[in-house]
Formats: sequence, C-alpha cells, structure tokens
Amino acid sequence: MSITHFPDVRCFWTGSMHLTNGIVMPIQCRRISVKKVELEAESGLQGSKLVKLELRAIHNGRTAHLKILCDPLLDLFNDHNKHSIKLGFHTISDKDAHFIKAFVDDYG
Repeated sequence: MSITHFPDVRCFWTGSMHLTNGIVMPIQCRRISVKKVELEAESGLQGSKLVKLELRAIHNGRTAHLKILCDPLLDLFNDHNKHSIKLGFHTISDKDAHFIKAFVDDYG
C-alpha cells in the first residue's frame, strides 16, 4: 500500500469565507497544499458542512482570485483569540488547482 503525502507551504494570502448560514468573514491563509488549506478567522464555522472560500492569491507577479468549495476538517480556538480552521478542497477549477500547485511546488 502506498502512502501519498501532499506537502503544505506557508501562505499569507487573504480573502473571505462564506458559510452556509449566509455569514461572510475575512480570513488569512496560513498554510496551503494541493488538497487542503489552513486559515485563521475571527469566528468559527458555526456548523457549516460546506464553505465557499475566496482567496486573493499572488505568485511570481501573477495574481488570481481563487474560488474553492471546501469541506471543514478542523476548527480550533487558538491563543490569538481567533479560529484556526482546516478545510479540505471539495470542488476547485483546474485553473485554480494549477495556480496552487505551481505555488506549492516552488516553495515546498
């Protein structure tokens, strides 16, 4: 049996997270891989089973507005009085996935 590891890298992109109850909150990306993202937000997931993530990304002088549907994996209250949230990618466009892969490959 083969174990596949997806490296994650530090990331400082900003954006917004849309919850299923209609709340939209600003977020700060902390780490990202080709399969998941870790971010920091003022509030938690509030029971959302699926969230829409919009990130303003930059890499090698190119910018992108990434839109990703995500499955919540973890929501912890951290020592900065914010929520540390891990999300797994549920649906992502090929273009956005390639942008993230190029970023991770260059810094991983």
